[in-house]
Amino acid sequence: MQIETIGKYQLHLVAHEVAGGQRWDSFITILKFDDAKGDFRCVVEKRHATKEAFDTYEKAIEAARQVGTMMIEKGEV
Repeated sequence: MQIETIGKYQLHLVAHEVAGGQRWDSFITILKFDDAKGDFRCVVEKRHATKEAFDTYEKAIEAARQVGTMMIEKGEV
């Protein structure tokens, strides 16, 4: 798992190996800092970042990063 911060958001990027093969599914969780509470709160529960599996862990993590960044930039969270 990798954690990256973009402004008030944290991206939790995860890749899990697909059973029976050397493919990787990408997942993302997004947290947003809540000023009133002084802590992060989850705004996107762990979910598949893409419908496709990748041939490396690194590619799956990068796909999750791209999706999370796009969601933040578009104001979807």
